Amino acid sequence: MGGKLDRRAAKAAWRERKADWAVTSMRIGDSVWVKLTPDPVALENRLRFMLKQGGAGLAPGMVAACKAHGEVNFEVLERLDADLSDLARERVGEARLAHWQAALGARRW
Repeated sequence: MGGKLDRRAAKAAWRERKADWAVTSMRIGDSVWVKLTPDPVALENRLRFMLKQGGAGLAPGMVAACKAHGEVNFEVLERLDADLSDLARERVGEARLAHWQAALGARRW
């Protein structure tokens, strides 16, 4: 019975966790994509799963790059201030995403 309670507590903790907004990148060979996400760990897990399953729903070119190069490097480039309001986070996040896109010659996804 303890296992069931542990799972419930873990699920409750997962639902109540605070967002960890960050600008992330995924590099496959010479190609780079950037994205703003509230949960970098979940995003990385989802991307790796989607690539293993054939890549349905991913940005154009990701699947082809993965097949050609194999190695996928996921990186958190920058975390946003946790105290930003939703409106400020949207504005700052868009600016930081544009900065990293230009700096890395990346595409958005």
